[in-house]
Amino acid sequence: MSIRRPISWLAFLVSLMPAFAAGGLLTSPAPDFDGVPGRVVYRMGPVHHEQGHVDTLVICTNLADVPAGLAIEIFDSDDALAGLLTRAKVAAGGTVTFATAGDVAPADAVVVLALPPMENAKARVSATTARLSCSAKHVLRAAGGGSKEVPLELVKKVAGGD
Repeated sequence: MSIRRPISWLAFLVSLMPAFAAGGLLTSPAPDFDGVPGRVVYRMGPVHHEQGHVDTLVICTNLADVPAGLAIEIFDSDDALAGLLTRAKVAAGGTVTFATAGDVAPADAVVVLALPPMENAKARVSATTARLSCSAKHVLRAAGGGSKEVPLELVKKVAGGD
């Protein structure tokens, strides 16, 4: 005869948490690109966005010999997806700039939409190729209208070449 111990409700709920937890920067799958699987190529942080004061630009060049799909995802300080998944198609040898606000970005930049104010967020760049070169910077704006660009503290390539 076996003795069964009653499981506490707290222990039961904790055991279910991984099944219900939404994926974050490290655990959610990379987006696909019209049926072509993507892979996470870069992770970076901290990403800042406060409309009119500080924003982040991520600049990526496609080093592959063919066009590539790229996407940027921004995760807030709680590791939840913030804003909308933002995609771009980049020609071989072409460059794309992703921006957290349109007023700091070049005219041809792709702006991340529906992004709330945030500091210490994280971002990742996914693509159909690992042959990318990406950099990032913060644009800090002064009350008088001037701005200063500061390189992002951490940009880590996590996928090797094709």
